Amino acid sequence: MSEPALVLDSTAFYAGIPYQGNGRYFTTYLVLEEIKHHSVGSSLIHTRVQVTEPSAEAIERVRSTAKQTGDAGALSQTDLSLLALALDLSKGEGGASLVSDDFAVRNVAEVLSIPLSKTALKGGEWKNVTWRLHCKGCGKQYTNPKLTQCPVCGTQLVRKGLTS
Repeated sequence: MSEPALVLDSTAFYAGIPYQGNGRYFTTYLVLEEIKHHSVGSSLIHTRVQVTEPSAEAIERVRSTAKQTGDAGALSQTDLSLLALALDLSKGEGGASLVSDDFAVRNVAEVLSIPLSKTALKGGEWKNVTWRLHCKGCGKQYTNPKLTQCPVCGTQLVRKGLTS
């Protein structure tokens, strides 16, 4: 069985991960677009990292899960593509682990059972979180990520995490 592939977020490139080892590295074109100004040339990236896109089914599953966890509003298109690629690759031979320091990305990955790489970008204990919107005025909680103000009292809503 081969070593698991690493699916790299942009922070992995800034940390130098694909330039230090001989692992199998993957990312998406949207991540590549984010790091195009990085000092390492794109030719090195293309020789060390396979750039590919996830399946439409995986993207839809990630979107659905992000809505359930309350992370949908915090995920960019790049984040969605990265999670979906990790989901696709985690089913293949040898599996795949996701390398990201983004809390929302890691949270959705955990719920989708996508392995998170032990390659640390930032320290700290990991806990799964479901996000809710909380009104400091009347105390009501909401799950709709599009709300910004409380429909009951008009107070600005804040995001509050519930660990599981």
